[in-house]
Amino acid sequence: MNEERIKSIRKHGKTAKGQKELIKHLSGERLTLKKAVHAHCYSCMGFFADGKVDCMMKHCPLHPFMAYNQNREKGSARTMSTRHMQKMRAARQKESRLLL
Repeated sequence: MNEERIKSIRKHGKTAKGQKELIKHLSGERLTLKKAVHAHCYSCMGFFADGKVDCMMKHCPLHPFMAYNQNREKGSARTMSTRHMQKMRAARQKESRLLL
């Protein structure tokens, strides 16, 4: 069943973000969360047959992450709390003492 869908995607689908990811998923490979979102959007948008455009489905929980959403949420730098940095520093010091 998936083989037929993969053939259909390759034949009728536009080359766009999510195509490779959807094919990988249908082939049984694991995807990261970001790649899974792109694959879902590619499938939901009918393989972007009408073009690589924003779906404009504001009610969709994945819309903020859609590849062609101009206002999509881009990855932001993660920051550690001061408490977490202190714990990491203490763990590194403990580890370095054990190595000596």
